[in-house]
Amino acid sequence: LSLEESLKWSSVLLPWACGKFSSENTRSSATKILSYILEDFGPCSVPISQAWLTILLNEVLGSSKTPAKGNTQPKHDKVKTQVDQSNIQSAVQITNLLANSVVNLAGKQLGIAADYDGTFPLADLLSQEPFAAPHKVLNKDKNPKSNAADAAVATLKGIKALAEICTEDLVNLNKIADFGVLCLLRRFLMGDDYENLAAIEAYDASRAREAQEHKTNVVEESTVNANDPSKVRIPPSGHIRRHAARLLTILSSLPKVRKVIVADKDWCTWLEECANGKIPGCNDLKLRSYARATLLNVLCNEEGDSDSQKSNGSGTATINENRVCPRYDDLIFLINPESSHWQCPEKLGSRNSKKNSTAADDGDSSSSGEVFESNSESEPPPIDVIFVHGLRGGPFKSWRISEDKSSTKSGLVEKIDQEAGKRGTFWPGEWLSADFPHARLFTLKYKTNLTRWSGASLPLQEVSSMLLEKLVAADIGSRPVVFVTHSMGGLVVKQLLHQAKAENLDNLVNNTIGVVFYSCPHFGSKLADVPWRMGLVLRPAPTIGELRSGSPRLAELNDFMRQLHKKGLLQVLSFCETKVTPLVEGYGGWAFRMEIVPIESAYPGFGDIVVLESTDHINSCKPVSREDPSYTETLDFLRKLKAQLT
Repeated sequence: LSLEESLKWSSVLLPWACGKFSSENTRSSATKILSYILEDFGPCSVPISQAWLTILLNEVLGSSKTPAKGNTQPKHDKVKTQVDQSNIQSAVQITNLLANSVVNLAGKQLGIAADYDGTFPLADLLSQEPFAAPHKVLNKDKNPKSNAADAAVATLKGIKALAEICTEDLVNLNKIADFGVLCLLRRFLMGDDYENLAAIEAYDASRAREAQEHKTNVVEESTVNANDPSKVRIPPSGHIRRHAARLLTILSSLPKVRKVIVADKDWCTWLEECANGKIPGCNDLKLRSYARATLLNVLCNEEGDSDSQKSNGSGTATINENRVCPRYDDLIFLINPESSHWQCPEKLGSRNSKKNSTAADDGDSSSSGEVFESNSESEPPPIDVIFVHGLRGGPFKSWRISEDKSSTKSGLVEKIDQEAGKRGTFWPGEWLSADFPHARLFTLKYKTNLTRWSGASLPLQEVSSMLLEKLVAADIGSRPVVFVTHSMGGLVVKQLLHQAKAENLDNLVNNTIGVVFYSCPHFGSKLADVPWRMGLVLRPAPTIGELRSGSPRLAELNDFMRQLHKKGLLQVLSFCETKVTPLVEGYGGWAFRMEIVPIESAYPGFGDIVVLESTDHINSCKPVSREDPSYTETLDFLRKLKAQLT
């Protein structure tokens, strides 16, 4: 098919690929043809790939149920419903944004502004929903304003919205898998369509500018700006890849998705090279973790997929007679995914047996069909170390080194941890992995807000319950575990262990041998008291109410941890801040500062405590150097725990 023919056929192929009443063969054939079109025409096919994403998101929104009015729900269920509804409302707006982007980009690429008679290759597609309304506006305007950067931003938001809605919805995950989302994700990950589209725009702008300058010696400033190639914005392709990889990790819970990925050797090779940091422009830590997690989910469950399909598996960890296949979710990040210990245990064991059986013949255990590289280690590290961030933190930014131990800049109270840790050394991955090679390193992600102005978030119990489910699915808790936490992350871990005990998940509780608390508000935080007292102004999030000083729930969790420590099952190391933290900056250098977690709340009453001199709350978990006590004490703590195991 030519490009023009491909654009015309998209109005037929996309409804076939995403049709509720299409047969499986029809959907499969349409998806294959569309994948060839995207492969053949690259940046020129962006309107098709973007239209495909729009239709997928629109279909998912159509099947999302709205809770009935007057339905009585438990308090935590109501909060979760608010989060779901917030995601749906955001997705509706993003669907409209995507539809407008498709129409405008198609109009610009096909020259509608210059000559539009109502018939062009994508006219049939744009006459369908959800593109019909923006298409009518285009007919009146005839001057579409769109570029590669705008289109890429719309695509990025679309992928994020699709992931947020589908992450816990097995029905919608199966739906988008049937409707060809893997074809789109493969293209987003392995293609460079938006970069190439931006390059084409820059070239066209430079040619237009040359023609204009040749025509007249005086060029108006407005014309220069319009045709200046330096004004062409760079599309956020790296972010698109990251979120596409996240959605792929979520989808890898489905056996039929794993079957498609494992059969695609080029895709598996790309994921392996991405996880190892060998693909230029793909060094994002989250992207590389998603790539490794997807490979582990796919390859470790490959042998058990036939059994799970027969039993209609639910997409959690695959359990066979003598083994558990870990299932890594998008909330669990693998630190240093290029490390040799991130391999499927069965494949590692079979490779070692091959080495032993062929040693006498000087054979080579590596195989051209293997996706994983050879591994010289026969056993994985004996300990799992898991990092858990706090309020407004992140799985990576909370654990970067700082230039000094006090925050010199401040932002609004909603951005408490934004200023520190944006750049710099990620010390768990660069320092700890080298100084303490006896552990697999994980870092967790969960959404928190100080107030409801920035969106709905789950309360402490719901966050812990969600993370507990993810940890169990990943088989974390079957080996010795150490949690390293900052601020509210410590309370999340305490609640998580308390709930694990209540649900008889004794492996995780008994195998948790240590917890490190960086400025954890064991008995509440002054930061939580302020928005609670000013509730009408700051609208505190549900989590904040649980952090208030004197909270009985916090005392109950602390007593639970005290008993574990008293029985010798758990070792504890706590760090305490000593400086106030700037929260809101005013005119003339004035700033509202607060001691967020005082020493009487940072020390739980058992275990060891380290007082960090001249250190505020944000930077208590961000060492300045390898000699910083906030790093050396944690390293010594881990070494002592390792020695006790042996």
